[in-house]
Amino acid sequence: MIKIKRLYEEGKDLFAVSDESPFYPDGKGGQLGDRGSIGPAKVLYVKEVNGEVHHKIDKPIEPREYDFEIDQARRKDIATQHTAQHILSAAFLKIAQAQTVSFHMGEETSTIDTDLPVLTERTMEDVEKLANEVVKSCVDVEILLVDREEAERLNLRKAISEKVGQKVRIVKIQDFDLSACGGFHVKNTGEIGMIKIVDWEKVKQNLTRVHFVAGERALKHFQECVTVTKNLQRTLTCSLRDLPIRIEALIEKIKSVSSLLDRISEEHAQLIAANLPRRKIFGYEVAFYEGFPSVARALLKQPLADLLVCKLEEEFALSSDRIDCGQIVSKLRSILNVPGGGGKKRGSVKINMDMEEFLNLLEKALEVEK
Repeated sequence: MIKIKRLYEEGKDLFAVSDESPFYPDGKGGQLGDRGSIGPAKVLYVKEVNGEVHHKIDKPIEPREYDFEIDQARRKDIATQHTAQHILSAAFLKIAQAQTVSFHMGEETSTIDTDLPVLTERTMEDVEKLANEVVKSCVDVEILLVDREEAERLNLRKAISEKVGQKVRIVKIQDFDLSACGGFHVKNTGEIGMIKIVDWEKVKQNLTRVHFVAGERALKHFQECVTVTKNLQRTLTCSLRDLPIRIEALIEKIKSVSSLLDRISEEHAQLIAANLPRRKIFGYEVAFYEGFPSVARALLKQPLADLLVCKLEEEFALSSDRIDCGQIVSKLRSILNVPGGGGKKRGSVKINMDMEEFLNLLEKALEVEK
């Protein structure tokens, strides 16, 4: 049973508050929180605030005791990802002397930040190989509860946080890793199945963020990769091994065609510039164009009238050497209530309408400039 003592609203969200809860809070120790139900209400999110547990629920309930249900499949996935993180962090320490600075578990992938600014592909391969050797070894994951004084004498991978009390929960993966942790973990490393590093990136100048998946998430990731590569192979009519070569050749061809298109657009813009349709608005000569976006972008580079208006898909772009485009855009935004911006010589507003309608609105904006 769980005792709900009060409810409150935070914006559109509804929270049920209890002093104690079987639901693990989101973000605690870097891991995801529990989901499930309290009575008839679904639990959508859990947070800990000033010693109380706040459960975001989908419908109002009365303050009293309720039966609860926890999503065990989700909790198993959380335990899998969290234990995988312990193994991966220990592997990084053993292979590259890289300490894990922080851990974040996401709904699809998880990350650890290591204290090395550069990690090579070879290092990643060695770390992943070692981590999966531990998984395949099917060693027990033990949970120990010891006094803080005793815990500080242990060879822990990371120092115990000052926030931890006198009793410390230790997660022991045989002689491979020993860490203080309050999160969920599997009972045996074999339950993880597989750990896969899917990406890494440099962050905060001196850290490397490593993205990984484990267990069912790793299988799902593999299945998605197979589906994508199979579709690419069918489209490009090539083998998996030839796929990178074909894609690289296509990219080079696209670059070449794009460059050629830009040159043709520039030449076409020069040919039509003098014959663009024009309109006098309060003494200003306004030229306008609606056609190919690449030609429009070429036209905008050259002063063709007091003001040039070009339609670019769902956007109108302005160019002028005489009128402040930034001020015109500001007036148009206030009239149309649409996004836009720009400087003195160039500007744009995002809106989908025909040219005639836009020119009529432009007349209102230029009226003040008269």
